[in-house]
Amino acid sequence: MIKVKVKTSNNINLNIPVPYAFLNAASSILTSEMLLKRLTKLANKHAEHKAISFMPFNHKLPKQLLKQILRELRQHKGLVLVDAKLKDGTEVMVRL
Repeated sequence: MIKVKVKTSNNINLNIPVPYAFLNAASSILTSEMLLKRLTKLANKHAEHKAISFMPFNHKLPKQLLKQILRELRQHKGLVLVDAKLKDGTEVMVRL
């Protein structure tokens, strides 16, 4: 599970747990052929002169690569991915 923690200078703490099952489902949806076709259709509808295609991203390699990355992330529990402190006192930490 990925844990996102946000602390603000107003003493507001926000903890967001993101389960790996949710990440697997999201990666499957984002690399689906149906979504990419709809994105291409919507982008071309609003493009003025250029034809835009999201279809080169719809190969098996990105989907398999995303699943492999998620499997590897599970093996490194406790690893800090993001640790940012802003000038206004806001802190963001993303940990596996």
